[in-house]
Amino acid sequence: MKLKDEADYYLKPMTCPHFMMLYKTRPRSYRDLPIRWTSTTTNYRYEKSGELTGLARVRSLTQDDCHVFLLSDQIEPEVNLMLDMIEEVYEKFGFHDFWVRVSTHDPTQKKNYIGDPAIWKNSEEILSRLIEKRGWKHEIGIGEAAFYGPKLDFIFKDVLGREWQLSTIQLDMNLPERFDLEFIDSNGTKKRPVVLHRAILGSTERFLGILIEHFAGEFPFWLAPIQVAILAINDRVLPYCREIAEELKKHGVRITIDPRNESIGKKIRESELQKIPYLFVIGDKEAEAKNISVREHKKGNLGNMATASFLALIKNTHSTARPLDK
Repeated sequence: MKLKDEADYYLKPMTCPHFMMLYKTRPRSYRDLPIRWTSTTTNYRYEKSGELTGLARVRSLTQDDCHVFLLSDQIEPEVNLMLDMIEEVYEKFGFHDFWVRVSTHDPTQKKNYIGDPAIWKNSEEILSRLIEKRGWKHEIGIGEAAFYGPKLDFIFKDVLGREWQLSTIQLDMNLPERFDLEFIDSNGTKKRPVVLHRAILGSTERFLGILIEHFAGEFPFWLAPIQVAILAINDRVLPYCREIAEELKKHGVRITIDPRNESIGKKIRESELQKIPYLFVIGDKEAEAKNISVREHKKGNLGNMATASFLALIKNTHSTARPLDK
């Protein structure tokens, strides 16, 4: 497309070719493999206006892209490593309602697929076995494989019952051929590597939209944009509020101070509507005693305590808090 400066610009729908060219920058040996390259990068796709849906489908999308160049006998351990990562991420976010489609080729349509049939057979057996071993719900999608290799697609069901594809692991025997990728094996012979494409979040925009709906805006403490709101009853306690805020910031807690000249009841109601996990109500009594009055979202008053006691509380209660669980 042409812009005002008459230069040519091109949409970048994916990053795969960039990694292929990076691999080709120098000779590779079998000892170098596997090579793992990952990046969080923005791609652009001209989706039709009628197909755009909030964060779920956009023209500018950011992906957590990973490409692994490997030997055929490294497929199983590398896929297993990726499954470990996906399992950990889903567990942290509380995603349990998902299933996996093991997309295989259709043996009656061999002309529709490229690559070594032995690698196809081995790869499909590996993918099925590893998913079965984890006990995840799954289906075999015969004929659902891409022409360049089998894949795993993770399908997540959101709170509205809609299904979205999030993570994906794809085995690729096409791009190594098209880009003439090679490595030197132990016998000094040139051979082609296999490529694994991996995305855990997939489109981060779509993932964020699903995440907001999944938690209905009530993010767990470690994920909440604002973890603590400090509500000042009057102007006199503002210096102490700032002192508390500085202490919390040292421990990585995300805070905000509400200094407005409003009733404390209104401040509490508005903070509850924002679904902030914890509220500190600070008045003259708290400032004098050098402690805090703590309220937890939906649970109400937890009583007065020292700031150090609150830090110990969230460390013990919220095991995924960062960086308090170090």
